[in-house]
Parts: sequence; structure tokens; C-alpha cells
Amino acid sequence: MSHKFLEPIKIGNQTVKNRVMFLAMAKNISNFDDSVSAKDIAYVESVAAGGVGLLVPGAMIVDPEWPSVLPLQPGIYDDRFIPGLRRLVLAAHKYDAKILFQLWHPGATNYSGIDPKTVDELTKDEIHAIQDKFVAAAKRAMAAGADGIEFQTCHGYLACQFISPLFNHRTDEYGWNKVEDRTRFATEILTRIRKVIGPDKIISVKMQGFDYPKSEGPNGNDGITPEQAAEVAPYLEKAGADMIAVSAGGTIYHQDDIMSGDVHRAEGWKVPAATMVKNAVSVPVVATGSIRHPDFVDQIINDGKCDMVGMGRGILAEREWVKKCAEGREDELRYCISCMNCFNVNPFSYEQTNCSVNPFALREGSKRPIVQDGDGRLVAVIGAGPAGMEAAVTLKQRGFDVVVFDKRDEIGGNLHVAKKPPFKGKFEWAIDYYKSMAKKLNITMKLGKEVTAQEVLALKPYSILVATGSNVISIPLEGLDQVQTVQAHDVLANDMQFANKKVVVIGGGITGLETALYINRQGTNQVSVVDMLPEWPVDMLDMRYQNEALLEVRHCNDQGVALFYNNKVVKFADGKLFIESTKDGEVKELPADVIVLSVGVKPNDALWQELLASGHPSVWKAGDAIATGKINKAVLHGSKFGYSLN
Repeated sequence: MSHKFLEPIKIGNQTVKNRVMFLAMAKNISNFDDSVSAKDIAYVESVAAGGVGLLVPGAMIVDPEWPSVLPLQPGIYDDRFIPGLRRLVLAAHKYDAKILFQLWHPGATNYSGIDPKTVDELTKDEIHAIQDKFVAAAKRAMAAGADGIEFQTCHGYLACQFISPLFNHRTDEYGWNKVEDRTRFATEILTRIRKVIGPDKIISVKMQGFDYPKSEGPNGNDGITPEQAAEVAPYLEKAGADMIAVSAGGTIYHQDDIMSGDVHRAEGWKVPAATMVKNAVSVPVVATGSIRHPDFVDQIINDGKCDMVGMGRGILAEREWVKKCAEGREDELRYCISCMNCFNVNPFSYEQTNCSVNPFALREGSKRPIVQDGDGRLVAVIGAGPAGMEAAVTLKQRGFDVVVFDKRDEIGGNLHVAKKPPFKGKFEWAIDYYKSMAKKLNITMKLGKEVTAQEVLALKPYSILVATGSNVISIPLEGLDQVQTVQAHDVLANDMQFANKKVVVIGGGITGLETALYINRQGTNQVSVVDMLPEWPVDMLDMRYQNEALLEVRHCNDQGVALFYNNKVVKFADGKLFIESTKDGEVKELPADVIVLSVGVKPNDALWQELLASGHPSVWKAGDAIATGKINKAVLHGSKFGYSLN
């Protein structure tokens, strides 16, 4: 299939091989001294190998003395970084990708616990000193061989703060009231950078299309609007910008998901802002905003809404997005499901992946080429969830003969539960990937019947992988037999409907919150959540849990779900659930027609135990059958088994 986005495009005096740009993502994988790490290089090389025309490795620090900086990002504030930065350039150029270095300054955005100065507080001398650092950083980018620079005027960072009425209340020549004044900080830098890098290097500006979607600011839509962005853009072009990438959100006044778009955001939700900017300038404009599908990309380019697209998490999830499209392998694409797992992950552990669907995200250095060494040996995989299917796909690609069993009549396992809460329909894309690959690779699927150990052993398999998931946990509670009681898993899996019911969910983790939202959106129910943990629960062994739980807590608050954290359940009696505060012992009574249990799960490994006891020499388990966790762990387990089986 021919795609418009595969056509080359002229940016300034350079030609980029296609119209897909990998957006800067702060992945916190550089060395402690801000130098480029082996992980940085493997990351960039992996993105470039996937076929993008243009890439930006991530935010690069221009001012180390500023009291707030992102940790473990590459520095570009000293000449000592040039050799490492040059290695990033070589990694990109190895695959004919252009590379831009993003010059970044956080301004008032606080990453350190020390409140930095606001744009209102900066003296003119301080402004000029910061501008000097941007220019010096641009010179280093050229010394390293970069194809250009990206100037960050987005996401509430310093240059954006001058342009946004949320931050800029100055009354001098850098104030907000006149467009030429609010853009002066940026245009002065761009003009100087153009002089030092020459006419043939690319200057890209990442600009703020809007601070909030309408009515989501603290006082309504009181930040940058798309109309104001379109007003600003010509000034950036005149100052030297060869292209403008339009993103939005992410200021210190709201949650990170407004920048990156969690599952609540539609594909291309920032495109209208990019179109407004495109109509105001003559340079290429890049649209962003949860962009995922090839047909969608073709459509917005063909419709003149943008000239290019920028993808961050979409490429993080599917490194070969461009390559597969160019080779007619669209049916092999893994799509980012907007789950937000890529936030708050531990960058130091090779036992964690930064993505729910890509087991090698931030583990690029551990990925080996697929070797055809399976020799037709039979592997039995029990469980067609993400762990089992990831293993099956990898093994089949290696040349093993694979048969997959599942008691359900379809592929996906608990992904079918994960997709049921409000707005979580994108999880279906992960199921679709495994369905497509099972069909394409001709994997033998035996679904709809629970297999026994004897049936598995009768196949005389070379190896066995048990990925049978988990079982829900119940709790002993006085009076629970007096009220309708169901498991959260069953509510979601079976699309249970309630009407005019008072529903109490016991368990305020992610699943409990999602289930509460699911029931609340049925329209006529009164829903509460009770949990012994503190509000905004944090699993100290897995900090990723925090970010997603915070999002669900916020959505519960917005939609009228009552949250009772720091409370333990005592008993059910007379139509009420009695709960007791763990802080002061106060007892409350919550009327309840239905109790929903979401108190955890435990590995379902009985079949593994039986097969192990049989004496078969190669019996393994993966996913929740090892230890309960989220999709990313299941996919990682399956991938590791698929690659490592000898």
C-alpha cells in the first residue's frame, strides 16, 4: 500500500526521507553526570532503524545551574558532552534518519523541590544570560554533527512561559500583551541560533498549540489558545524556524496526561491546533496528539491539516511503525494503547519494560535478532493472554511448532477485562495484534476448552509454558452473605449492569477504581470505594502504579464516585457496610445494595504444579501465573521465554 507519509519532504535546505518524526521523550536513561549513555545510543539507533525520517532524542539540558532539571537527561551545556552527542548522531545517520537536538530549559517547572524563578521574576540580565546558554548549546549541537536543533517552546517550559498568559505577567518588552513582546525571548534566541548554525541546518520549533483543552484550566480556558498559537507562529518563522511541531498541554497547572493523552483522548486530539498554525505559516507543520494508525496519518496529510506527523509513544510501542508500513506489513503493527505505563518506570532495571506492548522499550540493548533455530520442535503454551501469546509469536518466528490452549474461546486473556472500563477500548488493539500474528504465522490455537496435564503431555512437547493467569481473592467479612456480592473481575468480564443501586467497591486500587467508574457511568447508581490504604495509593515496589492510580482517582472525583481511603471494612448489617477510619477510629455507615470485591488476585499455577510433578524436563510459567502484575510484565515474561528457550 502506498502511503502519503512515506514521501520525502523538504525542510529548510534539507530533504527528509519521509514525513514521520519521532518526538522528544524524556526517558531518564542518561548517565548521572548528564553524559550520553549506552542506553541512549541503543534507544536512538532502535528508533532510526525503524524507519522514521526525523528524530529528536529527548530534552537536552542547557543550564545545569538552574535549580530544577529533569534527572538523567543528556547535557549540552559543556563541550565535554560533544563526543557522546556525536555517537547519537552516528546512530541516527546509520539508518539515514535526520537528528535534531532539543534545547531545553524548564523555567518555573519544578523537578527538584526547590521553586525556581518565574518569568515574572527574571531580570533582563538573567534573561540574556539564559539566551546565551541556548546559543552556546546550538553551537555544540553543530560540533556533534546534528542536522539541526529543536527549540522547546512547549509544555509549560521556559520559552512557553513567556508566551503563555498563565505565566507571563511582565509589563516590559518581554511581557505578554503584545505578540512581538511575548515572543521576544524565543525570537531573539532563534535569530542568534540561525547566525551561528548557518542556513543549511534545520531549526525546528516545538510550540504550544494550547495550554488546556477547553474548560479544563483552573479558571476555564485561560492559557494559550489555538488562535493565539497561530498568531505567534509567524514570528517564529520569521526568526528562522524551518518547521513547527505543534503539541499542547503539560504545564505545571495540570496533570501530565493532558500533554501525552491517556486513554480518554481521541487519536489526533491536537491536530486542529496544528492546522490553525499551518494556515498561518509557510514552513512545514508537524501534527501530534496520540497519533497511531497509518490511514489516519494519510488522511490528515492529504486533507492539508499538516505536512508531517510527530509520534512519541506510538513509536515507543512500535519501533518499526514506518518500516512495516513501507513493506506492506501493516497487519504486524503494535499500537500504543495510551495506558500511561511509560510514566514513572524504573530506568535502571532490565527486568522492567517501559511499554505495555513493546517488551524492549528502554531495553533495546538486550534485543537479539530473531534466529531460525526452532527446528520444528513443539512447544505447548497454556494461556492465550499477553504472556502466552507474546511467547507463542516469538517462538513461531524462531521456527518452533507452537500450539496454544485456552479455556476461553478467544485470544486475549485478561485484556478482555482491561478493555471494559470507561475509555479503555484501546486495549482491544493489543488483542488485535495477537489475533493478526496468530493468523499470519499459522499458530495452532485450541480455544474454548480447559486442557488437562495429561492432554498436554500426550503431545510430547519439547517445552511447556504455563501462562494461566490469576484467580481473584475473597475476604471473610461478617454479614457478606446478606447482600449481593460480586467480584470486580466478573463485573467487567460479564458486562454486569446495575440500575438505581447503591454500590460499594471494596478495594481502591486501579481495578477497583476502574470498576467503580464503569458502574457509575451506567447512570443511575450511587458508587463508593473503600480502601485501607492512604488516598492516592502507591505500591512502593512498583512506582508506576502511582501515576495510573492518580489518574483514576481524579476521574472518580470528577464523576462523583465517593472515595473512602484510610478506612477498613468492619461488617455488613441492616443494608449498610460499616467502615472504620484507620486514622481516628470513626465509624461510618454506607448504604449498600451491592458489594463489589476488588481485593487482589493470586497466581493460578495449579496446572504448572501438576506438570512439574510429572517430571517433564522443561516446564515454565509466565505472567500472572508467576506473580500478579500488569500487562507490561506479562508481555516481558512471554518475550523472555520466547527468546531464551534453547
